[in-house]
Amino acid sequence: MSKYADDVLIIGAGLQGCAIGMFLARSGWKVTIVDKGVPGRHASGVNAGGLRLLMRDVREYPLSMRAMEMWRNLDRFVDPSAVQSCEVRLGSSQIAIALDEAEMAWVRARHQEMLRRGYTCEEFIDPHELRRMLPGLADSVLGGLISRGDGHANPANAALAFRQAAEAAGAFIHERCALNGLDQNANGRWLADTDVGAIEANWVVNCAGAWGSQVAAQLGDELPIKVLALSMMVTSRVKPFIEPVVIGIDRPLSFKQSAVGSLVIGGGISGKPCLDEGTSFTIMDRMASSAAATLEAFPILAGVPVLRTWTGLEGATPDGVPYIGPSAKHKGLWHVFGFCGHGFQLAPAVGEAVAHSMVNDSIHPLIEPFNTTRFSRIHSAQL
Repeated sequence: MSKYADDVLIIGAGLQGCAIGMFLARSGWKVTIVDKGVPGRHASGVNAGGLRLLMRDVREYPLSMRAMEMWRNLDRFVDPSAVQSCEVRLGSSQIAIALDEAEMAWVRARHQEMLRRGYTCEEFIDPHELRRMLPGLADSVLGGLISRGDGHANPANAALAFRQAAEAAGAFIHERCALNGLDQNANGRWLADTDVGAIEANWVVNCAGAWGSQVAAQLGDELPIKVLALSMMVTSRVKPFIEPVVIGIDRPLSFKQSAVGSLVIGGGISGKPCLDEGTSFTIMDRMASSAAATLEAFPILAGVPVLRTWTGLEGATPDGVPYIGPSAKHKGLWHVFGFCGHGFQLAPAVGEAVAHSMVNDSIHPLIEPFNTTRFSRIHSAQL
């Protein structure tokens, strides 16, 4: 079987790939998306669903602010009937807490730096207000930062909503469809060998997530990532006591309480990634450190049982922000991966900006900081 995608082939049908595909299809492009597994199985669908500006790298702030606007108006981008299932809860806040003097010094410095840059959404919060908002908080907490407009969503349902929106716009999605080879002919067109046959396209967008660096390397682009198996766990239900998402500064702390009362706990703990097998496993000794950080902040939760754990594969770049931009070596090739565990919130704006850049043949300003040549430029400057 042969499939000709006259405009673009997207590798990876996670949230980023589907968002890009949706916007390109709505611009009239013919879009085909292939995914070697089940779309949303890894980083897109198994994360904590955080919608935050809080503590982002300043390079991500403009893109994240646009994304937040899009999440607030999600019915403009996905089918309105799917919006409720996405469970977008903005305005419930995200709070970063300082548990020692070193973290508190960082909070003060961060607050002043963000004000200097003109960003006012990260507010200083004192211990009195923290304890009012977070019942059961440890007495050792010294203060923190709060972003009151932040919140969370359901990642699995959001990934599905963007997939459905891409398909409704005309994109073809092939799941469990491996990319076996990719070549560019003398005319600049790409020919992909996939499990559904040959796919020919003018453009290729590498949204392969944890596999993104491998895809890039096959084409001569060196874009290093560290593969992580970011782990999550969920507890049994407890009486509702907290609305904001709570995150740590130097500790592996990240948790929220679901609508049914269970606690969803993350914190950036990596399990064991098995990239070649397309799977990953939790490492319980490491999960214990995440649980310990939660108990340090909320000792009242001691004894609450953990019901299950899970992981999803993700790629982390050396400088903590993603690769988003065209290849330096191949015309018609884009790389969009390496979101370091915090790409969920960014996805709508990434899709919009990448599609705008490709359609208009001009890099959108919001994604300029994430160009794929930034490390080679640093190396050249050092020489």
